[in-house]
Amino acid sequence: MAGVNHWTRDQLLVAFTLYSQIPFGKLHSRNPDIIHYANLIGRTPGALAMKLVNLASLDPFIVESGRTGLKGASNTDRELWKEMSQNTETFDFECLRAMNKLEKPATTLHDSGPIDFSGRERTTIVKARVDQQLFRKHVLEAYEYRCCLTELEEPALLVASHIRPWADAVEHRLNPSNGLCLSSLHDKAFDRGLISFNEHLEMIVSPKIKKLTSDIAIENFAKYEGKQLRLPVSYPPDMSQMRYHRENIFVI
Repeated sequence: MAGVNHWTRDQLLVAFTLYSQIPFGKLHSRNPDIIHYANLIGRTPGALAMKLVNLASLDPFIVESGRTGLKGASNTDRELWKEMSQNTETFDFECLRAMNKLEKPATTLHDSGPIDFSGRERTTIVKARVDQQLFRKHVLEAYEYRCCLTELEEPALLVASHIRPWADAVEHRLNPSNGLCLSSLHDKAFDRGLISFNEHLEMIVSPKIKKLTSDIAIENFAKYEGKQLRLPVSYPPDMSQMRYHRENIFVI
């Protein structure tokens, strides 16, 4: 039987879910989401915030950026982080089960859908895959919450686009270098192979798009052809994955 100071597996799964969605700078006891979920799992906001910052110490994205979390991560925390990285399907299911025990989330979101990671006071915690939400959080932060092509800065309209599709590269799923921060329109075009980027990271446009003559096609695609994407502050795009995209996804 767990002692007072021991976290149950379900409590930790809730903490991992929150960590995947709340920005690093908002992992504090005054955060309304942390207060809300701390009450639901029977922990104080301070204890939950501390657990989240402990998890940050296990996050390669945080560590490699020069930031550090607290040093109190437990062996169980480490084991769960490893489980999340190596057995994503089961881990996501377990997190969803733990969250569903608490309450119905405010909204349901498709994988990598829009969440506001801009650092405002509240983040809507949603029913979504932990691994994909963590990937999104890291990619948007690396690109400073701006589309790397258009400079669009509204988080609700930004997507963490996988360069090599999620299903094709298990070992790269959580790697921000396999991601680009794109507007929802350009994400869809990138996903469908209607745009890609060359070896100089300049945008190339599929002949299917070049056939279009509408003003909106010119404004959103022809205008950016040949433009070099803006590099992130960390985790630059993996050029081998970009080559894979050009050779296997881009529509010629």
